Amino acid sequence: MHAIVIRRHGDPDVLEPADIARPEPAAGEALVRVEAVSVNAFLDVSNRAGKVPFARYDFPHVLGSEHAGTVVGYGGTPGPVPVGAPVVVRNTVFCGHCDMCVAGSSEACRTLGIIGVTRPGAYAEYTTVPVANLRPLPPGCGPIEAAAMAVNGALGYAQLRAAGLEATRTVLVQGAGSSSGSMAAIVAKALGKVVLGTARGAERAARLATLPMYTAVVDSTAPDARDRLHELTGGLGVDVVIDNLGAPPLFQLGVDVLGPRGRIVTSGAKFGGVVEVDLRTLYTRSQRLVGLRSASEHDHDAFWKLVETAGVRPLVDSTFPLDAVADAHRHIEAGANVGRVVLTVSAT
Repeated sequence: MHAIVIRRHGDPDVLEPADIARPEPAAGEALVRVEAVSVNAFLDVSNRAGKVPFARYDFPHVLGSEHAGTVVGYGGTPGPVPVGAPVVVRNTVFCGHCDMCVAGSSEACRTLGIIGVTRPGAYAEYTTVPVANLRPLPPGCGPIEAAAMAVNGALGYAQLRAAGLEATRTVLVQGAGSSSGSMAAIVAKALGKVVLGTARGAERAARLATLPMYTAVVDSTAPDARDRLHELTGGLGVDVVIDNLGAPPLFQLGVDVLGPRGRIVTSGAKFGGVVEVDLRTLYTRSQRLVGLRSASEHDHDAFWKLVETAGVRPLVDSTFPLDAVADAHRHIEAGANVGRVVLTVSAT
C-alpha cells in the first residue's frame, strides 16, 4: 500500500512516500481503508520532530492518529460494524483491565496506547485497529468531518464534563482559533454554554469573533484584555477556562478572569506549560486546576451522541492530499490554520 513514513525525526522534509506492506488484522482487530486523517499539532507535527516524550516506535514509522474510513475486514470473529460501513476510529487504545479502566477512568489507563504514537498510524491507505475503537459514522457526517472531530470532539466534551457541566454557564477558550480550542467551543455552544475566546492580535480576534460558537473573542495581547473579559461576564468572571496552550501570560490571564469556584482545565502545553500558580488565590476563591490527558470511552459515547442529536460539526481549516502532508505540517507550524487541517487519502 501507499503510505507516508518517517525514517528519522526532523523537519517536514523527513516525511516521505513509500510502498509498504498492507497490514493484516489480528484477532480482535479490523482492517480500515483510510479516507481522511486529521493532522494533529502534537501527535503528528511534534511527533515528527521527536518532541513527544511518550512516543514508542521503531523506524520507519507511519504517523497519523485520528482517522475515518471504511471497514474492509476483520481478523477472526467479525466485529460490531458491518464490512463496508463508514467508520471513525478512536485514537486511544485502552487496556480495559487496569485499575483506572475498571474504575471508569479509561483516559488514565496505565498502559494507554495511541495510534500513530505507540503503534503504526493512518498516513497510509489502510490501518489495523482494535474493533473496540470503531464507531459507525452518524448520518450526514462525512469522513473529513469525522476525522477532524475524532480526538478534539470527545476531548472538548471531556474537559467540560471534568469541569462540571451543570455548574458551568460561561466558558473561556484560550487559543480560540486552534483546532482543539475551536472544537471545545463548538461543543460548549452545543451544550448551551456562553463561550468567549482569546486570540493573539486584534485582526485575528475580530475574524474569530464572527464564528457562530463565540459570543466574543478578545485580543489576549491587548492591555485591556482582562477588563474586557470582566466586562463581558458582568464582573462575575468565567466559570471555566480551557487552556491547552500552557503559555505563562495567557495562563495568568485565565487565572485573573476566573470567577469564584471557577475551574481551569488543561490538556496541553504547546508553549511550555511551566506556569505560576498562586495557591492562596486558588483556595480562598475555591477554584480548581484540572489536568486531563484524554477522553474516556464514556466521553466518546457522549460526544458522538451530541453529533447525532445536535448536528455538531468541526471547523475545518483546509484539506491536503496525503502526498502533500509536508505542506500541511508547514501550514500548522506557521500558525496559519484556524481549525483542523485534514489529509484526504485515496486507496488503490
